[in-house]
Amino acid sequence: MGKMTEQQMEEFADIVADKVFSLLLKKQGEFDQQFIDQIKASGKDIEVALQQDVFGNYRQTTDEEVLLSEIARLMTLLSAYEEKEQYEKAAIIKRKIEYLENKLKGL
Repeated sequence: MGKMTEQQMEEFADIVADKVFSLLLKKQGEFDQQFIDQIKASGKDIEVALQQDVFGNYRQTTDEEVLLSEIARLMTLLSAYEEKEQYEKAAIIKRKIEYLENKLKGL
């Protein structure tokens, strides 16, 4: 096999990135659904559980960094759910984002 051109390398990288991103979205969707199911099963308030999860797992970073990274992750997830027309999941994610944005404003 000969050397790849710059364009071929970029196309290959795009294909790999798309596959990795799709896999990550799928996995994150599974994790989010597990999280939602656990919250529903426990009878806890989803916002309280989310707060405990976010702040319980990120002791090394500032609250602002945690909130910003979680909002960014959730926005990506929201976009994917909307694109797949999974509006119930999108609505849950949107509420999480709004809750975290309000927390961020309060810092």
